[in-house]
Amino acid sequence: MVENMNPEEAITLEEVLNSLKEIASKIDEGLEKGTFPEVTRSYIERVGRSIKETLNLIDLLGRENTVQSPVSASGRSAMYNLRRAFYTVLGRLVREEGVNRTRSVEEWKKAAQKLIEFINNLGIRESPTKIVLTYEIAQEGEIKYWKPISADVFCFELESIREVKFE
Repeated sequence: MVENMNPEEAITLEEVLNSLKEIASKIDEGLEKGTFPEVTRSYIERVGRSIKETLNLIDLLGRENTVQSPVSASGRSAMYNLRRAFYTVLGRLVREEGVNRTRSVEEWKKAAQKLIEFINNLGIRESPTKIVLTYEIAQEGEIKYWKPISADVFCFELESIREVKFE
């Protein structure tokens, strides 16, 4: 269906995001004014919360200056994948921006240790996980280096178990 669509008719991500923002705003306004029937209020609140979480997630995943692991089978494998992604990004930054490899690796090791402690303290070492680490290029004297700012850790937990019977 998309293949046959006229390019002028194609819906862009920006249009979808603007529509979601408008809907979230209308939900907030309706909740403040009490215009929704009481029987549906909690469901409308949940929809609004879900839309806002989706908007935040899309914003986070699309940011520049991030190192991201894919959704991984466990927190441990997410750290392994994040490490691989870090060294890929670092190689590019060393070539393109003259970032100091040694200082950047020192910063990475400190951040990785803190992330491992965080994951262990949450007890999500074996839970499916995605990590998005935001960084900046810092400068100390003549040395430019990779410096982590923050990390967002997504833990995917079992929502429910549903049985299917075959008889």
